[in-house]
Amino acid sequence: MEHGMESSDGPMLHHMIAGAIAGTTEHCGMFPIDTIKTHIQAYRPTAAIGVGALEAAPAASANISMVEATRSIVQRRGVQGLFRGLTAMMSGAAPAHAVYFAGYEFFKGLFGGNREGHHPMASACAGGIATIMSDAVLTPMDAVKQKMQLGSIQYRGVVDCIRRTHALSGVWRGFYAGYTTTLVMNIPYSGVYFASYELFKKMLADTDDETPLVYCVAGGGAGVCSAAFTNPLDVARTRLQTQVDSGRQYKGMANAVSCIWKEEGVRGVTSGIKARMIFHSMAASICWVTYESIKNVP
Repeated sequence: MEHGMESSDGPMLHHMIAGAIAGTTEHCGMFPIDTIKTHIQAYRPTAAIGVGALEAAPAASANISMVEATRSIVQRRGVQGLFRGLTAMMSGAAPAHAVYFAGYEFFKGLFGGNREGHHPMASACAGGIATIMSDAVLTPMDAVKQKMQLGSIQYRGVVDCIRRTHALSGVWRGFYAGYTTTLVMNIPYSGVYFASYELFKKMLADTDDETPLVYCVAGGGAGVCSAAFTNPLDVARTRLQTQVDSGRQYKGMANAVSCIWKEEGVRGVTSGIKARMIFHSMAASICWVTYESIKNVP
């Protein structure tokens, strides 16, 4: 086998195409919930975050609910506000997920994850490496997406957001401000995600008996486990990526986590966890059903 072209489970190009379609389908279908989650996590009870602040939330509240966040977004921007930033996400989702799944399949095979039996460490390590590769592609457009979702600064579109962000903050601070946090969050996320998915899949059916329902349930379970486990780091990442727009400056990932914990406690580090668990369970189900179905097409 030529490792540069194939994994032990099929042609690499096949995995890339399946991953790109699955990632785009997942993010488009779940984007409104992602918008709500971003607003909940970016909300700070001690200060407003500009015109993008959730005015509907009580001033004394340490957190806001999904219903409050949704109501505020729709009241200020209409239903289309739930889809603000979708173009930016679509621009990054397809290539990032192509790299993500192709990388995962390649390294899982390389580490012996396709041998008979369950090999959680092979799946976890393969997922971690795939994450490093895909996040380098996705993070810049994810930052643009979050800025447009919050609307703290009124951008005329994706291109205007990119241009103004670059002029104000440069490449690294503007587009990769949350990259370190993203990796620290997504490497363990992917480890738990892939290992639990492979485990749930094997628990539900033998390899020859796998069906879309098995992929759906296994993916949903994996999404819930990994989302809950890494939520505090996701809150820190959101605050870092939107700090220029919100007017709050953190000195890095550790400082962001520390400040959120000191100022907001448990509610701060668990903010958005319900929306995040719903998002990742449903998104993972959509993604895995799409990916496995396309991957298994002869």
